[in-house]
Amino acid sequence: MANYKYYAGLTSQVGFCATPLRLDPFNKCQYGCGYCYASTRQGYGRSQELKISAPESLAKRLNRVKNGKVSSALDELISKKVPFQLGGMSDPFMRMESKLSVTLSYLKILKEYNYPYIISTKSDLVAESKYLELISNSNCYVRFSITVIDDKNRKLVDRGCPSVDKISAAAKALAERGIPVSFRFQPIIPGFEYCFDQLLDVAVNSGVKHISAEYLKVPLDANIKFSRELKNVLGGNPIKFYKERGAQKFGREYNLPLSYRGSYLTKMSRQARQYGLTFGFADNDLLVHSDGKACCGASDLYLKDSNFFEANITWLVKKKTYGDKIFFSDYLKCWVPKKAISTYLNSKARIDAKDLDGPEWLHYLKAMWKGELGIYSPNYFDGIENTGDFDEEGLPIYIRTASNFEKMYEKKIANNKLNCQATLSIPIVSA
Repeated sequence: MANYKYYAGLTSQVGFCATPLRLDPFNKCQYGCGYCYASTRQGYGRSQELKISAPESLAKRLNRVKNGKVSSALDELISKKVPFQLGGMSDPFMRMESKLSVTLSYLKILKEYNYPYIISTKSDLVAESKYLELISNSNCYVRFSITVIDDKNRKLVDRGCPSVDKISAAAKALAERGIPVSFRFQPIIPGFEYCFDQLLDVAVNSGVKHISAEYLKVPLDANIKFSRELKNVLGGNPIKFYKERGAQKFGREYNLPLSYRGSYLTKMSRQARQYGLTFGFADNDLLVHSDGKACCGASDLYLKDSNFFEANITWLVKKKTYGDKIFFSDYLKCWVPKKAISTYLNSKARIDAKDLDGPEWLHYLKAMWKGELGIYSPNYFDGIENTGDFDEEGLPIYIRTASNFEKMYEKKIANNKLNCQATLSIPIVSA
């Protein structure tokens, strides 16, 4: 089997993510999820040749950085102890791991260096004793992904994935060891939102601390690359199904409008918080409304001895209140890597790095700020608007506003508190 050279790097969401480092033992996944993100969005997915990374490469890198030899932007982020996302591109605990133990080797290395990491998986293998022992003594946060759909269709859409019962048992085993566990309800299949209630009960009974939720995105090639079973769930034509519900195209995918998602997501967040769980809005446009500062996963609340990458738009906006203006110069207060980042980004996200003054990272952020690198300029995110004014450098000035979504959410929270108070104030009359 070939060596997986690009086992570590920056995620494509680096401009708005506080944990942009990914770590992948394998280049592909054995699970048969009908919406597979790696095989859509012009990716290769399961069709490419299997490649396996060499854990000793990470050990050498961590040791080199520990000794002060920093030669890349990736090294700079590691020197700051920004957490790795173990399983950023493919599941680190799929079937082949049982035979190859590549992920096991990574866990040993991360433990040795007490390096913080987030596990992203759909597998219960993570709770087997040899993994559980390592994770229990590491700086780790475990995130299980679960599709929001009924059990009958789950077996068809998430082919080869463990059942919710098995995931629940694994989560409980981790939680009993004091390991923080999250359930990422992703994707939410429209029409199956009612399944959230049951899944939330499973989460609570499993000792989960955090819930995040994200709707299914339909890429432009979904009618070809989505599985037959998922296409059947979506009326045989996913793109038409989404357009009929008001979906708009952002970049290379269709997203359901907030007019559809909003009421469901506010209900989900309210229910989770009633159980004392933290909640993350994992749809990119809603990230700024999540608990914690580290995007939707709230890993800053659950990981110890870690630093998070603050030079991203969601972290920056979380420091603002309604009416505060947002300037590009706010980024200058944040630490950024001094070395080049372009080699870690796909070709569509790269900038011309010739003759740039200062860190390349700031030029990358500036291009995003002006809307020159796709859809993720600041006003893409809910609660941020363009004022129409510009700073001395000619860069747009944005402002933090109370969006319609936030107003709806805050109103429902207030009404819920009043209902709870009214219930508690009802006098008890003895017989």
